[in-house]
Amino acid sequence: MKNMILKSVLVFTAVSTVISINAQQEYQFANSAFNPYLLNPAAGGMTDVMQFEITSRSQWLGYDGGPRTFLASGNSQFAFKKGEKNVLGEFNVKDEKLFEGPKVTIAKKKHVVGGKIWNDNIGPFSKTSFQGSYAYHLPLSKKLNFGVGIGLGMSNFSLDQNKVHLYQTDDNTYNQFLGNSSQQNLGDAQAGFVVYGEKFYFGFSSSQILKNSVVLNSIMTGSNFNRHYFTMMKYKFALTKTLNLEPSLIVKSVSSSPLSIDFGARIITKNRSWASLQYRSGNSLIFQVGSNLLKNLYICYAYEQSTGKLRVASNGTHEIQLGFYLGKNRNMEDELKDGKKKEEKTQENKQ
Repeated sequence: MKNMILKSVLVFTAVSTVISINAQQEYQFANSAFNPYLLNPAAGGMTDVMQFEITSRSQWLGYDGGPRTFLASGNSQFAFKKGEKNVLGEFNVKDEKLFEGPKVTIAKKKHVVGGKIWNDNIGPFSKTSFQGSYAYHLPLSKKLNFGVGIGLGMSNFSLDQNKVHLYQTDDNTYNQFLGNSSQQNLGDAQAGFVVYGEKFYFGFSSSQILKNSVVLNSIMTGSNFNRHYFTMMKYKFALTKTLNLEPSLIVKSVSSSPLSIDFGARIITKNRSWASLQYRSGNSLIFQVGSNLLKNLYICYAYEQSTGKLRVASNGTHEIQLGFYLGKNRNMEDELKDGKKKEEKTQENKQ
């Protein structure tokens, strides 16, 4: 009996330790500064187009069971009242291949909806989540908008026994307490605010607000899904007519964990293609390239290399992002009306 109790304590201590370590870090992407909505439910709808995106990230490629993350997201402004004009703007109406990206719009009220679904894996642990969000933006001035947003969703946290390798394969204690499908379903919330202009962005958000406890098969592990806090800021400087420099800073904090800071800069050419270099505290360098492509598609690739003790074994982190912009169709009727008005004014001036 004493041996059984001792083994139980050891099993729960090991599980709680791993869960605690894993739960202290939500998903992180190298491209978060490019798409702040990934971290902040208030950051959707800053442009007058719909934005859809899928991202895949593979870490620690030198290790079996290294972290893997997949995320799909989308956000858009919407007409809040019946009879309200289409809030989306025309985009890439000439169907250019290397098209210019959408511009941030300000000085108007916006209602924004969005959603995301993601899966995070590390070793035998997996977390699958989905979340819907709503945000409201209003102008602070002619050059700045302020927005607040909230996201609500559900998560499934599970432990896959098939990926657990025991020294003693007939460990009845482990099988009794954890079984083949230890999992937990839980609801959670995220909230944040943003202040932004055509070149400036500042946002603050918090995730895992409810701070749920980790419970496997009705057994309390002593671990929690801790609250995470994200602060992001960036500013776009015009170097030439076609070249911009955009420095960015992201600060991530969570209780009982070191502060994580990402800072770097992105060079943008003609608002179509970009390259960036970032440093992440904890000894990581991130290289990134991206470009807008045909049919409103854009693609971005990032490579993260540890400069610390894991640099040889990890083989780096690879991340790829594929997105799509959708704007309002070209309004030929309005263009014909505008052309007719211009022609009438021209005739009046000649008279």
